Amino acid sequence: KQCHYGVSTLVFLRLFPEQQASPSIKLLVDDPIVVNPGEAITLVCVTTGGEPVPTLTWVRSFGTLPEKTVLNGGTLTIPAITSEDAGTYSCIANNNVGNPAKKSTNIIVRALKKGRFWITPDPYHKDDNIQIGREVKISCQVEAVPSEELTFSWFKNGRPLRSSERMVITQTDPDVSPGTTNLDIIDLKFTDFGTYTCVASLKGGGISDISIDVNISSSTGKKHICDAKDVCIENHFFMFSRQNSFQSS
Repeated sequence: KQCHYGVSTLVFLRLFPEQQASPSIKLLVDDPIVVNPGEAITLVCVTTGGEPVPTLTWVRSFGTLPEKTVLNGGTLTIPAITSEDAGTYSCIANNNVGNPAKKSTNIIVRALKKGRFWITPDPYHKDDNIQIGREVKISCQVEAVPSEELTFSWFKNGRPLRSSERMVITQTDPDVSPGTTNLDIIDLKFTDFGTYTCVASLKGGGISDISIDVNISSSTGKKHICDAKDVCIENHFFMFSRQNSFQSS
């Protein structure tokens, strides 16, 4: 009689917990990003790590994303950008493991605005006439974004002016008076009659220049100045008028 013995096999399964890792990301853009108004801009954020796979979200440091924003995964596109769309944009990755990852970039939209001028001494002050032989300073100021791209040019009657011993062109310390240039006319003469134009522009281009005109002309009258011996001389003085600043197309 034959006997058959059954063989039993025990299989032990060891269950390992799912591997987890906190998220990591990178932006495929520069920081900052400087653009001209009207351009389309695209920000790309990609994951470089994280288990489970993180979800990506774009936020703006102040306020909500522009209504025209187009989102596609980690890609954010702003068509026809404006100055109101400027600011810091951040990509946030989260997979509920550890702390969320965050990367940011700053969008700067070029702009020139609010051109103005003033004269030293003030010709509109009744006790401070501008006269022949005196020094006169014409100052021109604009608001520029970004300020480091701002350049100025000076013209007299449409012809370029260069700094000289008698006409000194300087740009004010940006920490003291940002966006300001000065034209110092030393020893004012009748030959200084004319229209002086300050033109502000941005090196990056794409933005219309701002021009500010200041007209220097002789007054219609003359002042008589007499010394202690009643010897009088005629002292011509100047009048200044402003032509409105304008932005070229």
